[in-house]
Amino acid sequence: MSGIAAWHDYFITVAQISATLAGLLFVGVTISLNHMLMGSGYLYRAWAALFLQFEMLVVALFALIPGESAGVLGGEFVGAGLSVLAAIRIFGHYFPEGDHSKVLGSRGARIVRETLIHLATLLPAVSGVLLIAGAAQPLGCLVPAEIISIYLSLGLAWVFAVEIPSRLELEKYADHGFRQ
Repeated sequence: MSGIAAWHDYFITVAQISATLAGLLFVGVTISLNHMLMGSGYLYRAWAALFLQFEMLVVALFALIPGESAGVLGGEFVGAGLSVLAAIRIFGHYFPEGDHSKVLGSRGARIVRETLIHLATLLPAVSGVLLIAGAAQPLGCLVPAEIISIYLSLGLAWVFAVEIPSRLELEKYADHGFRQ
């Protein structure tokens, strides 16, 4: 079994997880869309999380193409990673995350999130370069990229589906003089 073929089950699992999390994110965004539009940066986070799952899905699907050469697969990984990072950055330019996000909007949280986004998008590109170069174990960078993508997507799905609506409800009660 070739090195890439040995990862077959991993790529099937990644494709399933990515498609599932993308669906969960759509549900969370749908539930909170009105609330998200009131705060700055939430649309950017939703876009980033969706595109991280899209990247992992595309990487997995590329790897499942039978008989593809390591060089072609490496080029696809590089293209996917750089394209997704560019899409996230462009969207972030037009819908920036500001200091007024009520949930995880502090400067420290934004720096951590941005660092993780860059790692999650660029590690598949690194795997692609390693594939093209014929390096040993070129796919190892995909595991931390997938873990980061899952971490960010699950966390953001929770923020969209639970935290944003519940905090806004608490503010509404506080504005009307109710206490918990």
